[in-house]
Amino acid sequence: MNEENGSLSSKSGYEGVGRFYDLFTDNSDIPFFLKCAKNYGSPILDLAAGTGRISFALAKEGHAVVALEQSPSMLEVARLKLESTNPSIASNVTIIEGDMTQFNFDQKFPLIIIPNSIGHAITTEEQLSTLQCVHHHLTDNGTFILDIYPGALQHEHAEFKEIPVSLADGTTVERHGKIHTDMLRQIMRIDLDYIVRDANQNIVEEVHVESYAALLFDREVNLLIRIAGFEIENEFGGFDQSPYSQYSSRRILILKKSREE
Repeated sequence: MNEENGSLSSKSGYEGVGRFYDLFTDNSDIPFFLKCAKNYGSPILDLAAGTGRISFALAKEGHAVVALEQSPSMLEVARLKLESTNPSIASNVTIIEGDMTQFNFDQKFPLIIIPNSIGHAITTEEQLSTLQCVHHHLTDNGTFILDIYPGALQHEHAEFKEIPVSLADGTTVERHGKIHTDMLRQIMRIDLDYIVRDANQNIVEEVHVESYAALLFDREVNLLIRIAGFEIENEFGGFDQSPYSQYSSRRILILKKSREE
């Protein structure tokens, strides 16, 4: 990828809208990650942890979690959750501000997860650096779960409008979005508009944000994970653990350190 793609790195993700993130997120992946945690153990490293939605779900089940996140607005929400969570659960969560493409802890983990965020590492170099950091922090027999939207399935252009979410104070939040995909550069841009209305449906706030993500295709992902020193133990096409196929909406890779190292 070119230098222009690299300049997008600071614009990737959902910075500035952390307070809205949980309102529209899909939590259908949580049972899958809870099952994996039960099978593979903890402590768990949750990379690009966002507001901590998966980290706190894991913590509630007694797992120790380190949640790494770079976005200030996401971190703000995660820390508020930490303050308001039962101390017996909150003690299981460590929140760290940091970049998944370059981090270094004095700790190794039997389970590391990246739930649908590897695309926010925009360039090939950033993607490889992320995988190499994971490899360095994974125990020798540990498991790395990489959750990906297959790039081949991405629409070139699309629009969506989600059902407004009602809050306890009577306000509602709407989210509209437009997707623009550059297949040549393998970059997707999502223009998101959040509209907040009061109890009388008057608009009291409007927020616009641009989010960027790399499109990741199977062959390049396979090459990246091999270069980073991983091998595929299993792969699924959904959180129900159905087989991965050309029709799957997700590619979920269960990775181990390569035995050829």
